[in-house]
Amino acid sequence: MARYKVGNHNFSRRTFLKGMRWAPVLFLPAPIQALPFRPGTLQTSEDGQRSFPFADFRVNPHYPAKSPLNDVLGRVVPGADEYVTEKHAFEIMRILGEWSQGLKAAPPALAVLAKFLHASIEATPLVPTEEKTLRRESGIDVFRRWFSTPVVARRERFLEEIESYLAPIVHVETAEFEIVGIRQSAGSSPTVDLDIRYDLVGTRTDLGREERIGHWLTQWTRDEANPWRVLRWVATEEILSRAREPVFIDITSQALGQTESYKNQMVHGVDCWRTVLDGACGIDVYGNNGLAVGDFDGDGRDDLYVCQPAGLPNRLYRNRGDGTFEDVTEKSAVGVLDGSACALFADFDNKGLQDLLVVSGSGPLLFLNQGNGKFLLKRDAFQFARPPQGTFTHAAIADYDGDGRLDIYFCLYSYYVGLDQYHYPAPYFDAR
Repeated sequence: MARYKVGNHNFSRRTFLKGMRWAPVLFLPAPIQALPFRPGTLQTSEDGQRSFPFADFRVNPHYPAKSPLNDVLGRVVPGADEYVTEKHAFEIMRILGEWSQGLKAAPPALAVLAKFLHASIEATPLVPTEEKTLRRESGIDVFRRWFSTPVVARRERFLEEIESYLAPIVHVETAEFEIVGIRQSAGSSPTVDLDIRYDLVGTRTDLGREERIGHWLTQWTRDEANPWRVLRWVATEEILSRAREPVFIDITSQALGQTESYKNQMVHGVDCWRTVLDGACGIDVYGNNGLAVGDFDGDGRDDLYVCQPAGLPNRLYRNRGDGTFEDVTEKSAVGVLDGSACALFADFDNKGLQDLLVVSGSGPLLFLNQGNGKFLLKRDAFQFARPPQGTFTHAAIADYDGDGRLDIYFCLYSYYVGLDQYHYPAPYFDAR
């Protein structure tokens, strides 16, 4: 370790640099400037280390003007403003989160629900009294179910209703709850009426899958001695979907696994690429990149154009017709590196070929289909009367004036970009 000498004293480089942060004091009038460096003023710590006086001194800045954000930040916490129901909803959402974990346990931990049910709860039975078939197709049966209005009293009786309601499901895989309506009721104790939307997905005893979506109209109350508990629980109707066998099977690796871009690029998420790519590439944390489906080569099979974050090339995959795709990005010259939100295949020049519109953050790009598997970027394809205010995010296509030519409607969003941000020359496709 490097050591320095001042007078007859030796000390480490770290101690020296720590003391040198007060070097600007040397430029002040005497006697202040010489105060920390007078002979004999070096201090000795308990471990024998020598240091300058005031080396650990801290200055707490005082701002005469109050920041306008102080008042705003003070209202961030739910219940810190006049909207007290926001705090109530925040607290009850925590309870609903516990319900979700309890229902997904094997077997369902109904005790988690029980501790938030009032002993004298009034509820409707959870056994449906009427069921109507909405559709039966593609292996999926969909029903609408209604529940009766008679009241079930007492917590123990209602827990039996919940157990019976969940009996056809062996394992609950998804239990999501969302408060979609809240109203504070009059009374001495805090009481709120909540409209709770639920979504339950699980495996049935016959190995099929089932999803239930509906609303519960509930009333909650609390006092100083007890947390929030349910006083009233009304089930009105729900949509029940049953699948006798798997409806969707993930075949992504079989369809794209033979391409190098899938193995080297697509299987990695945004979190991975943000640790690899320089932030100057423009990569963000959102991952809101879409894809386009169209038959660009006219063989009657849908091909895929996959948009990517900034710094990664968009990819064009050609449908081979045997359940697999090949990467033709370089050959087609559509490997856009600019962050792309979405893309659309359409015949913009009425030549019978699917052209490609790419909506990138820096502006829309139009690639004209040359008919030989290649695209050509049409420069200055879009002329705006005024500079667009924001980042391009989406586009819609239609012939709104009936002249036989497709028109485009662009959507923009204003993202904040700090003044200290640095970037590579952009847009990539026209960087100079």
